[in-house]
Amino acid sequence: MEESDSQLGVVSYGLYLPAGFESAEEIARRSGLSRNQVVEELGLEGKCLPSAEDLPVVMAVKAAREALKRAPDIDAEKIDVVIWTGEEYKDYICQTAGIRVQEEVGARNAWAFDLIGQGTTSLVGLRTAQGLMIGDSSVRTVLLAGGTRNIDLVDYSNPHTRWMLPASASGAALLLRRRHTCNRLLGTDFSVDPEMADEVYVPGGGTVMPFSQENLGTEAMFFRVNHPREMESYLSERMAPRIVDLIRKTMTKAGFAGDVPDYLALRHLCPKERAKVLGELKLRAESTDALTDIGHHGPNDVIISLERGVKRKFIKKGSRVMLVSVGIGFTYGAALIQWGD
Repeated sequence: MEESDSQLGVVSYGLYLPAGFESAEEIARRSGLSRNQVVEELGLEGKCLPSAEDLPVVMAVKAAREALKRAPDIDAEKIDVVIWTGEEYKDYICQTAGIRVQEEVGARNAWAFDLIGQGTTSLVGLRTAQGLMIGDSSVRTVLLAGGTRNIDLVDYSNPHTRWMLPASASGAALLLRRRHTCNRLLGTDFSVDPEMADEVYVPGGGTVMPFSQENLGTEAMFFRVNHPREMESYLSERMAPRIVDLIRKTMTKAGFAGDVPDYLALRHLCPKERAKVLGELKLRAESTDALTDIGHHGPNDVIISLERGVKRKFIKKGSRVMLVSVGIGFTYGAALIQWGD
């Protein structure tokens, strides 16, 4: 196998953000917090508020179309694989969302399937696309697309899931191509804390607690934290060090041991934890985006931050861009991209 067979590049990306907006004041009113708590503790000036039409798959399709629009040289019918990289919570239960995206964008000749990686799914999608290209020479072009509106699953009044209040809604997509010489994927790495697997979930709607008249509209339909004290300790003591360690491991695997990325496309974090990550890596504030004005978008955070870095010219030709995210489970993912030629 030639080295170039394992290389893929990001041809383009697409985003869709709902027009609705929920301010820090409104979030404070609904949650019983003060505005200062929402801003200073949660890092949230406001977030996107989806309409009834802003469904996960619908938003993903809009983002995918934007990615294709930005890549006029790639026709949708030339896409070989479509991978759903959004949240598990989709328009319908047991829906293969990747196939719906495939049809809507006109990728008639593609194979499509869904991934579930919680907040890291976009990064798992990058690694999966690379593996497909390595293992099958016919796979040349891959579309990653996903939507999220886990905002529906957060009970604003539950103090144990207060850290999930930044949850928002969006669609995002990445168009990838084998041997694309721009925006090349240099390396990925992943890690999990399996003991945290069942600490956060929505109890209603699964086989343990199927939908019924008794649980519809109750707290069973929202995220639950099984051990609040342990979760608080985990978030404040273990998450930031795990992120820093993963970034360093990914840099080392890519051949840059001891270096730090030029730009960090990091998922939304509370200000205290974000400061820990930047401080440990000795990165300046302009080396990332706090996403304080739009909230947390699960696996889409890294793509939103990437676009902001490009638009604000923090990401330049040759920049080493590290995409890093975290999802409940708890699962961590990172991907290093060399931006430009």
